[in-house]
Amino acid sequence: MKKIIALFVFVALATTAKAQSFELKTNPFGMALGAYNITGEFILPEFENRTVLFSAWYNTEDFQEFMWTERDGGVSLGYRQYFNRSEDNGVFLGLTSRYILNSYYTSGYYDDNWNWVNTPGSNRSDDYLSLGFVGGYKYVYNDKISIETFIGMGRIVYEQIEDSWAPAEFISGLNFGYRF
Repeated sequence: MKKIIALFVFVALATTAKAQSFELKTNPFGMALGAYNITGEFILPEFENRTVLFSAWYNTEDFQEFMWTERDGGVSLGYRQYFNRSEDNGVFLGLTSRYILNSYYTSGYYDDNWNWVNTPGSNRSDDYLSLGFVGGYKYVYNDKISIETFIGMGRIVYEQIEDSWAPAEFISGLNFGYRF
């Protein structure tokens, strides 16, 4: 997963030479807890209030335990339409797709001290794909620094293990970015 994120950063930085407007952003509060993410947002040249986003993230084992989640990380692709006619800031609505990589589903039991003990050989991957919508607000300061918050919901359309996840997922975030 770390190699995927590194490759994503390399491709995003390599394309900034061609892009008219490119924004690189992350969530420093999540990083402090062990959830590493990076997002690249490209402004479409024909429509300055529409953007395409690429995102990748990785969750450490400590973060997974703290948040009671099995998500190792994932990748995302999105599209946003801002209500400001000439810029990509302010209120927006968008579409998003996410491929979530999950820890292995294991069977096991609780021992006498209530510690979970994995049964050897019961590991299986439990990745899934979701499609959904997102809404939020982005503030751009001095044409370089951005702060955004968003909230949304996605419908799970593919899962490796049938009925292992709820039919929908909730997404939200707070990102700080810099424009090149």
